[in-house]
Amino acid sequence: MEPNIVLITGDDLEHRYVANVLSSSLRLTGIVIDHGKKSGVIHAGRRLWHRYTVSQLISRACLVAARTIWRDQSLRTARVMDVLGADNCAEFMHPELLWSVQGINGPGGMHAIRSLQPDILLIYGTGIVAQKVLSVVRRIALNMHTGISPYYRGCDCAFWPVHNEELHLLGATVHECTNNIDGGRIFGIARATLHADDCLFAIFARCVQAGADLYVRTVQELLVSNLEGATQDLSLGQEYKAFMRNVSAEWKTRRKVKQGLVRRYVERLPNANDVVLEKAHHQPGRELKDSVVCRNGDDVF
Repeated sequence: MEPNIVLITGDDLEHRYVANVLSSSLRLTGIVIDHGKKSGVIHAGRRLWHRYTVSQLISRACLVAARTIWRDQSLRTARVMDVLGADNCAEFMHPELLWSVQGINGPGGMHAIRSLQPDILLIYGTGIVAQKVLSVVRRIALNMHTGISPYYRGCDCAFWPVHNEELHLLGATVHECTNNIDGGRIFGIARATLHADDCLFAIFARCVQAGADLYVRTVQELLVSNLEGATQDLSLGQEYKAFMRNVSAEWKTRRKVKQGLVRRYVERLPNANDVVLEKAHHQPGRELKDSVVCRNGDDVF
């Protein structure tokens, strides 16, 4: 009997792309689209008040204002569609698989997951999936993170490597989904293939692209073997929070890109940087020489 493979994701361009790549190569049982828990203005305000300090709230508000002035939304849409392809991300290609919920951890989300009875649960681009949801999974829950763990975990992990001028650490990770944010056992890492004229939005899309392909390969191998994965050494990296990406960091990073940071990096590469190695040879440190796939306990850290 074929296992039930269920995807939980969002409803933006990158989510549709990942869902379409997965559903074109794997027999998915269902795709659960989490539109987020509905809440009123007062409730949302209280949640933000408890989550952030006053200075962090002001910082976030300033960044939102700056992005509006910079017209980021339209630019992001254009660049992401350029990289991923409009036909691949404009809509979900298998509407018959879709389940829409308002909050994956709420009653609707739990009902969808229990109904689909996943043996393998795939997660991409949602909020934190609670343990009560993960406990329904019969075999394993995986997450695709658009960052290279353990070095870059948490939020905006296609941004901070550019800010830190560590473009070799741009990519994606497929790991076990646990209570540790982006901290579960790693089953695969793929480095993004950058182009010289990439902006921040294009860079993000290329991380998504690399991650979607890696996700397919990882699940295909999982279906025929028992992958052990590699335990992460979380001391090697950092978990980034949303409030850390402020106007100052944004401006400095965009300026670096405009001044040719990505172009210089691409021009220095001796070969195309989308090679996938059969075994992992990465040693402790921050130099990831090539993309890697972890197999049966191969330790990349």
